[in-house]
Amino acid sequence: MVWLEEGVAETVMYLERRELGRVHSHRMLTNGFSMSGTNFHARRYMKLYVYLPIALHEDPKSALLISYGVGNTAKALTDTRSLEHIDVVDISPDVLEASQVVYPDPATHPLHDPRVDVHVEDGRYFLQTTERRYDLITSEPPPPRIAGVVNLYTREYYALLRDRLADGGFVTYWLPVHSLTQPATLSVIRAFCDVFEDCSLWHGDRSDLMLMGSNGAAGPVPESHLVAQWRDPVVEPELQRLGLERPEQLGALFVGGPEYLH
Repeated sequence: MVWLEEGVAETVMYLERRELGRVHSHRMLTNGFSMSGTNFHARRYMKLYVYLPIALHEDPKSALLISYGVGNTAKALTDTRSLEHIDVVDISPDVLEASQVVYPDPATHPLHDPRVDVHVEDGRYFLQTTERRYDLITSEPPPPRIAGVVNLYTREYYALLRDRLADGGFVTYWLPVHSLTQPATLSVIRAFCDVFEDCSLWHGDRSDLMLMGSNGAAGPVPESHLVAQWRDPVVEPELQRLGLERPEQLGALFVGGPEYLH
């Protein structure tokens, strides 16, 4: 254990795993429940929330992340040079503070990026009050069985996300099949597809899947844009580390579109 903070809303704990004398990964627990981590599997699916829509949007300038976790998704956003503004929203100041365990160097900490505005706020309230519209909205909230979280997996909440999308913008959302019963999985998919008529399902890692929808996005994008992340000196090495050596492998993650999901 390398961090313990008893906050107003929860107790935040970080565990550090070492192998051969070096730090291998970190795991964050809140109230004793494992929420997020920095191992290979977690980084892969959490960063795909960004890598996939960025490959499909020709000119992404703004992004919103609701629920910060350990910062995997936030780091993928700040590594995307085309983004000019990034809002990060989390209800817990303690979760945000504890992320210094993962990013001890302020120069690499995603919350210290000058393009990032941090909001300690309930995600629903933020969506209802902001006037900004985004090219990408993504989120990694806890599984819906955690107390108070189920409201982030409802038709009404997905409608709030769509209302804050710019024309052609994308929403990517976690579908933790391992933490849901079959009826609960189907109900989440139904709620999402009721809001996004172009809903699609993508494989993240193992049983961590990803739902994606848009506000009238049209394709296909030029091949030069689809492969651009593999030519970026910052993003490309991480894509390689996560097993995405070629742009074509993004297509291999596709599970099904609207007809399949319905």
